[in-house]
Amino acid sequence: MDLDWNIIGSASTALASIATAVGVLFVAWQIRLTKKQAQAEFEDSLDQQYRALSMLLPVDVLIGKHIEPVSPEIRELIFNYLDLTNEQVYLRAKGRISELTWKSWCLGVSGHMSRPYFKEVYDEVKEASGFTYLDRLIESEYKSDPLFWFK
Repeated sequence: MDLDWNIIGSASTALASIATAVGVLFVAWQIRLTKKQAQAEFEDSLDQQYRALSMLLPVDVLIGKHIEPVSPEIRELIFNYLDLTNEQVYLRAKGRISELTWKSWCLGVSGHMSRPYFKEVYDEVKEASGFTYLDRLIESEYKSDPLFWFK
């Protein structure tokens, strides 16, 4: 009889250990899922900021057509875009932006910076702006991942 109770006790302990391990794995999976969802929401909020800025810019500026004159309002919007971009590069350097999102953003930044008015405003404000993260990205010709700059 004592042997039966030992077997039952051992089996109960084993089942409890397995249940605990399954519970721990489930909690870890939930935490990972929650973290990914929070990161996606954070990245989406930055995308929304970009969309809000780009909707205010004339299409001709966005596609690189020459317009005259460029108003102070357009210059201000482009400056705000540069500021947002600098923040995005900084956030990638800090590991807050996923690789997939970063590749998409980096391609977009490269495209915008090849357009005349974006380049013109950037060249004009670059020395005084403190856009150090954006400066470094441009100097690397968009090939250097900011995530690895400080490791």
